[in-house]
Amino acid sequence: MKASLIGYPFSGHKNLFSVLCSIPQETIDGKPQEVFKGVCEVIDPRITKLIELYKPKKTSYAKIEYELLPDFDLSGPLKTQMLSLMKNADELCFVAKGDSFIDDARRFSSELIIYDLMAVEKRLENIARELKKKHGENIEKEKVVLEKAKELLEKEVPVRDGGFSQEMLKVLGALQLLTMKPHIFVGNVSENKLSDKDLVAGIEKEFCGKGVLLSIEIEQELKQLSDEERLEFMKELKIDEPPVNVMTRAAYEALGLISFFTVGEDEVRAWTIKKGSDAGEAGGAIHTDIKKGFVRAEMFKYGDLIEAGSEAKLKEAGKFHLKGRDYIVEDGDILSFRFNV
Repeated sequence: MKASLIGYPFSGHKNLFSVLCSIPQETIDGKPQEVFKGVCEVIDPRITKLIELYKPKKTSYAKIEYELLPDFDLSGPLKTQMLSLMKNADELCFVAKGDSFIDDARRFSSELIIYDLMAVEKRLENIARELKKKHGENIEKEKVVLEKAKELLEKEVPVRDGGFSQEMLKVLGALQLLTMKPHIFVGNVSENKLSDKDLVAGIEKEFCGKGVLLSIEIEQELKQLSDEERLEFMKELKIDEPPVNVMTRAAYEALGLISFFTVGEDEVRAWTIKKGSDAGEAGGAIHTDIKKGFVRAEMFKYGDLIEAGSEAKLKEAGKFHLKGRDYIVEDGDILSFRFNV
């Protein structure tokens, strides 16, 4: 699962990728049509609390893969390449400069809607021809779903905001519609706009996607500071953490990913699974042997642990649980597995 960064020329999406994945800017510059990939830690404030409790020798955060796409352009000679890259993306993180953020986001969304509408209309034309030859339950269902999608797109509403059931989304999946994908809208803004909650709310309402504000220039500065200097600088900016951390968590969640934790004196670690995974699948994220030989999982909630202050007090409060293979793991669960080799 990867989040793809995209934007118009000079939006800052390339600089943002460099900051997120610690890839030198000179590696990217001068290669406008290349696709770059990198990995970024998902900085989770809950890990900080767990470190305070367990004082582990090692700490491991969850990770997310980012992909840097070329400058967005559906009108030039590289349209086919751009469409292919976007279709294969699991999520689109659109980056735009603050002074043109809303206008660029509207333009971007509009272009994706037009492309999707053309794809839906073409498929409906093919269905009409097919129905002249024979009728079938599946094709009739597909027609109904596509007609709903067409109606939405004509109203300039992205498919992801259409209230489609999972079954309907499977029908639409074959078309690889761009407005079906999760979207993160990232505003590369000035320092005085970083805390503009009204702007974020407006973005999320209009574009049906998570809105995040950051300053790439400030993120580049923060990256170069020591821990102490960074804390002091953030205090001056009146922010609790680098906004890229907020963006990365948003991208992680929008991909349908959650974290569970394993804890102890040796290591505190976040593990990544898909939302809706059961305890057996969670064990498999650590090692396939755990999934194969799963016996049970010992589980307690992060929030309960922080409230109790220790595992001993948590057990006294009766909030230490044993779960079977079919238990659906929730974000923030702390798990320990028992299994047969």
